[in-house]
Amino acid sequence: MEQDGIVRDAAERIARTDTPRTLGGNNEARILDAAEEVFATYGFRGATTALIAAKAGVTKPNIYYYFRSKEALYRTLLRGILKQWADTLHVIDAAQEPEACIRLYLQRKMEFSRSKPQLSRIFANEIISGAPYIADQIAKATRPLLEEKTAVIRGWQAAGKLDPSIDPVFLIFLMWASTQAYADFAAQIEILLGQRRLDKADYSAALDTITTVVLSGALKR
Repeated sequence: MEQDGIVRDAAERIARTDTPRTLGGNNEARILDAAEEVFATYGFRGATTALIAAKAGVTKPNIYYYFRSKEALYRTLLRGILKQWADTLHVIDAAQEPEACIRLYLQRKMEFSRSKPQLSRIFANEIISGAPYIADQIAKATRPLLEEKTAVIRGWQAAGKLDPSIDPVFLIFLMWASTQAYADFAAQIEILLGQRRLDKADYSAALDTITTVVLSGALKR
């Protein structure tokens, strides 16, 4: 009986964690991959741990071994998206030339939209809903990064490399949104182009156009 109590206590401690466990990384990765598809398809409200477990090929208790709740799993995905976008924004580097940085940022951001549209849609749905599960993380982590990168852009403007009339914050918003559209609104773009799916050539053409427009407006000639 005492041994049973110890086991139950241990199980409860495991279930209470808000962050993924480090043991059994393959199962954890399968759960996250399945959750990505389920949340992208059904949204947070429509998604269930039963659907995620079935998609991942694991049991529901296995999900709760790694994640405390559906919300904890959802938050983990959202934090991962912000982390990947932050990594992309880090290419805005004061030690480099603005044209190279802008080109690289747009390239990486478009590639994220092409290769990970489901993650982008999960984030878009969260924002449309008022960001109830990610607002705190955006304020604490993303806002300081945005301020850091706008300072870099202001430095380029002061050095005469970028048009000083451009607002650095809205330049970043413009670059982010113009590439993000090819994930969030891919279905609409496909309908308008009369295509079943966007292909690499479409993303490449979009990237070339966006890059040309941004650079022609931002660079100091």
